[in-house]
Amino acid sequence: MLIVMEGIDGSGKSTVARLVARELAPYRAVFVDKKDIGPADPGTEARAGRLRELIWSSPEKQGDTYGAAHWILLIASWYAGLARLRPDLTDPDTLAVTDGWYYRNIAKTLVRERLDAHWVESLFAPVPESALTVLLDVAPEVAWARRHDFKDTEIGRWDGFTGPPRESYRAYQSVVREELLRMAKDRDWLVLTPDPDDPPERTAAAVVAAVRALRRTP
Repeated sequence: MLIVMEGIDGSGKSTVARLVARELAPYRAVFVDKKDIGPADPGTEARAGRLRELIWSSPEKQGDTYGAAHWILLIASWYAGLARLRPDLTDPDTLAVTDGWYYRNIAKTLVRERLDAHWVESLFAPVPESALTVLLDVAPEVAWARRHDFKDTEIGRWDGFTGPPRESYRAYQSVVREELLRMAKDRDWLVLTPDPDDPPERTAAAVVAAVRALRRTP
């Protein structure tokens, strides 16, 4: 069973996802790094390494020279492979908790270029949907106050957002947030809006309660 934390960059997905996996450990829960294909033969790992480098290790300063369609196709290829190589994602006896899934990639693609939304979403047809997706609806101003080490892609430089980093980040993440809220409504996600002063443990507790309620549902 796949449990996903979603949200803008800096919303606290990783922290909350790890806390949730720890709290749900008695239910055979694991934290899943979506960039990790798990145990694989050398050839498969080599192919995964090349794809991983294309997606996440390319020099940011060169920008998105090939365009959003090329980028989302690479992302879709990665997740299609992950779906085949990580059986724990669909194991009904395992709670696989991850800090984000492909949903935010769709949101960012639709912000970057005016591509057909149905076509973009269709690319991920081979990828399992989550049993529960939790959108951590954190305002960009709150996320920025937590950390300032955002990458160019997170500040919106690839998407035409210019100016001081803080203002660029706020403007870019605001439109990404709007796309995520639209997806949350369409896909019936659980939306949590943590108070800026709340510790992540409180947010994690709300997610854990939702997971336990889901498991009790026939």
